[in-house]
Amino acid sequence: MTIAVAYRPDDFGRAALDWAAAEARAKGESLLIINVHRVEPRLDTGHAKGRHLQDLTEGLANDNVPYELRQVEGENIASTVLFEAEQASASLIVIGVRPRSPVGKILMGSVAQQILLDSAVPVVAVKP
Repeated sequence: MTIAVAYRPDDFGRAALDWAAAEARAKGESLLIINVHRVEPRLDTGHAKGRHLQDLTEGLANDNVPYELRQVEGENIASTVLFEAEQASASLIVIGVRPRSPVGKILMGSVAQQILLDSAVPVVAVKP
């Protein structure tokens, strides 16, 4: 079985990854880390790279958590996460959630909200 985690290189992504890794260890499952970028990876702050990526993968290897990292491009982040999780037959999706202002809720859709509403498998939302 696989636990999918939507990952961004920030406190919210780290909280999701930490929770998912602990759950994977407890259940003897593997992780699918999904890191989606919308544009050229060097220009996208949501793209994990360099030292950050090295620390992430070394930490999981040291904790003996089997994982696969998929860094994919997708215009709609939520749809891309859902597609990758489905392709891996994930039993669970873990996401980090951040607060949005009332104006932000009106003007922009929420990736987390779309994943919560459209996922065919359970979704766990965590905060740092």
